[in-house]
Amino acid sequence: MKREPISEVKAQDNGVLLVSFGSGNSVTLDMKPRFGSYRFGVLSNPEIFASVDTDGNFVHWYKNGMVVAELGFGEIMIMVLGESY
Repeated sequence: MKREPISEVKAQDNGVLLVSFGSGNSVTLDMKPRFGSYRFGVLSNPEIFASVDTDGNFVHWYKNGMVVAELGFGEIMIMVLGESY
């Protein structure tokens, strides 16, 4: 049975996101530099940033129960490894 690639996500202080993978590995992503973009600007709100969860393939952030930003597993890997992924 194939596991989902993302097992857990946790919001840390100062816009840092901890992403744990089904493989047992984890990475930290500094999302703060992306808060200036249209796509991730809403994450500068601490309540929204703290609302993070995952469905195993995507990371989602919420406002009033609605997804306001998402990040896919492939995008996370590009952020970590660069375009060579």
